[in-house]
Amino acid sequence: MPSAQHNDSNNGRAPIWVPPWRYAEGWLISLGLLMVGFALQWTGGGLNPGALAWPVNLYVALIFSGLLAAAYLFARDIPFIAWLGRVPAAICAITLITFLVLIMGLVLQDDEVAAPWVRRLGLSSMTNSWPFLFAMFFFLAALGMATMKRLVPFKAGNFGFLLNHLGLYVAVLAGLMGSADVERLLMELREGEVVWHASDADGHVYEMPLAMELIRFEKEEYHPKAALIETESQRIVPDSVMDLFEIHTGITGSLMEWEIEVHRFLPLAMPMVDRYEPVMDSGSGPAALVTATHRETGEQREGWITCGSFAFPHQLLALDDERSLAMTVPRASAYRSQVILYTPGRDAEQIVIEVNSPYAVDGWKLYQYSYDDRFGRWSRTSIIELIRDPWLPAVYTGIFMMMAGAVYLMFKGRKPDAPNGGGGRHAAV
Repeated sequence: MPSAQHNDSNNGRAPIWVPPWRYAEGWLISLGLLMVGFALQWTGGGLNPGALAWPVNLYVALIFSGLLAAAYLFARDIPFIAWLGRVPAAICAITLITFLVLIMGLVLQDDEVAAPWVRRLGLSSMTNSWPFLFAMFFFLAALGMATMKRLVPFKAGNFGFLLNHLGLYVAVLAGLMGSADVERLLMELREGEVVWHASDADGHVYEMPLAMELIRFEKEEYHPKAALIETESQRIVPDSVMDLFEIHTGITGSLMEWEIEVHRFLPLAMPMVDRYEPVMDSGSGPAALVTATHRETGEQREGWITCGSFAFPHQLLALDDERSLAMTVPRASAYRSQVILYTPGRDAEQIVIEVNSPYAVDGWKLYQYSYDDRFGRWSRTSIIELIRDPWLPAVYTGIFMMMAGAVYLMFKGRKPDAPNGGGGRHAAV
């Protein structure tokens, strides 16, 4: 009587759970991880982000890596262990992570008003969910086992492969384990006050190993734009949105049937009875003297427009019974804080913290986060974000290893000219 394996081969299908495992087993394992993960999420809730805080995360990383090494050295003949180091396991793990990342892209994360079943399954907090944790460890197991196959026994020809794969393993594992140790705090600075405390998103206050004093907050702005608005609702006329133009002295622009000419533009001004005059003082804002001419009737309207500030209200130029000419609030082009930084054992130093240009000190990165937008450029309050990620050096180490591996493989792959000079032919290394 023919065996079951022989019958399956005749049907063109490899038997499931019979070595060597292939993709069928991988898809079943991936599906099982998803089902168990979502079941745990539904019944027990999401992961506690602080559960893997230091030093637990270090122990988990060492134990997990040690188990992978021991499994390869002493149990690599077991079908599951042998399969982990093969291509089907890697493809299934990557596909599982890609599926969860797609969910993250389609479902708004950290959405407090999401449907109850969405929040209960962890779809709106994917990075803190059981399915995501299982998928990441599945990927790391496949990556680690593939690395071990090239590491033991070591061969010089595998050096580039090891740098790439071991670097990826270190970067992903450090990023996963270190997420619980990332600290994000906000420090609210006011001019002339030395601040030693910062608070987290939950309002908990912490005493910091550094202090800051705000000298001055500075904000640079783009020129405001001329806009046609509905006088009653104060909303921009939809058909004119594409025609908005920046206000400069001498510029002319069109807003639907109106031609707008800017006679004078003052970036910083204050109202003076029936006009505006340039003033460099707290509360001043942009203002412009304009003329609006109706293209068909020739009617003209002339006057000042301004978006106002905390010190004076905005001013419109009425064009007809329904529409007015307005000035938009200028958008910020850059803002920064000049502060005095105090750290133990060092002299106080004056530094500048600017958007997209953080300042690093003692393992902390200081970012310009926000300001009091009620006062705009005249804000006397600046909010600085302090971020500390102690695992970041390990992540960078993994990234540099991958870069080194890529460079090594690139140069190794080059083929030198043949010694006989045979018309550009190359000999393999």
